[in-house]
Amino acid sequence: MNEITHLSFSRLKALSHSPLCLKRYIEQTRTSTKAMDEGTLLDCILFEPESFHDRFFIMPDHIKKPTSAQINAKKPSAETLEQIAVWEGIQSRIGKRIVINQEQYNDSTNIAESVRNNSTVAFQGLLHPDNFEFQVTTEFFYKGFKHKGIKDAEGVDRNGKRVIWDLKRMGARSGEQLVRSQIRHNQYDLQAAIYCHKFDEINEPVDYFIIAVDNEGYVTPFRISRDAREKARWQWNRLIAAAHRVNMEGLDMGPEFWADSEGFFDF
Repeated sequence: MNEITHLSFSRLKALSHSPLCLKRYIEQTRTSTKAMDEGTLLDCILFEPESFHDRFFIMPDHIKKPTSAQINAKKPSAETLEQIAVWEGIQSRIGKRIVINQEQYNDSTNIAESVRNNSTVAFQGLLHPDNFEFQVTTEFFYKGFKHKGIKDAEGVDRNGKRVIWDLKRMGARSGEQLVRSQIRHNQYDLQAAIYCHKFDEINEPVDYFIIAVDNEGYVTPFRISRDAREKARWQWNRLIAAAHRVNMEGLDMGPEFWADSEGFFDF
């Protein structure tokens, strides 16, 4: 992979470490983790509940995967044969769906309910289907690159103001101070700048919220201001300049790329 074909928040974040980090991000075979599956599950329950049964399979607690020893046994017991048959039958039903257990479903359902009942979300109608679209794809060209992304929600609140918001699971972090620190650490200001670009570019008012939720269901809404987005735009422009340079020189450079780039970028 010798050329950057498009940019996204995740790609820009990887590039901010090094071109080699971006190369590995693009080329890696992504194996979903438990945390990734639970994030996708929460998004589905909140934004697209009608697609739940098409995307997820709740594994019954009593179904146990046969061990390698059971599968390879020369003379398996009748009980083992029955267990293998049941397991194979379950696998044929799962298809490409994500497998979760009942506890994961219950936890995500409870967290989703906490988000729905949050005063900011409820009062401003941020989950109202008549006023908001969910999982909104965005694509635009900026400074020579196509940019792509998926906004969790975009629409108009009860006061008639345009709002874009993104749901973030933050582990054990809740409250303004910890959420602010995590937002800055994860460069979500940059994501806000990208998602609000078409409005900020023409000075059309738009609010951007991170709706942070921790593992206990505590919800912390955090507004990323226009000023913060404009500060992030400086970083965004710098990374785009880096992407153009990378397309000339290749993606095999590590963190030394940034040291070698001193004076290269002029904004």
